Amino acid sequence: MVLRVELQLVGSDRGGRRRPLRDGYRASMSFGRRRRDVEPIVHDAVLVLEDTDELAPGDQATARAYVVLPDELPRHVAPGTVFTLLEGDRIVARARVLEQLEDPEP
Repeated sequence: MVLRVELQLVGSDRGGRRRPLRDGYRASMSFGRRRRDVEPIVHDAVLVLEDTDELAPGDQATARAYVVLPDELPRHVAPGTVFTLLEGDRIVARARVLEQLEDPEP
């Protein structure tokens, strides 16, 4: 499964990344669910940026998120779903699903 997303990086001045996010970034996606009400449940994906090779903190772009284990995603994920990207427990980006695509390659 591939999620085409609108991605907005949090600015460095607001606790986001200090360096640009590069094409091929391994993302930890959080849809707000927590394990034992403490630890966030994250889902891994590889981001491929559209129309650029890197995205500076505070900037916005469209990307494709190639989900590593798509069967583990929450069932409610669909166009319009908003989620965050985490590095540890720090929010580094917010994303909104634009469309859900299929990747024919295993």
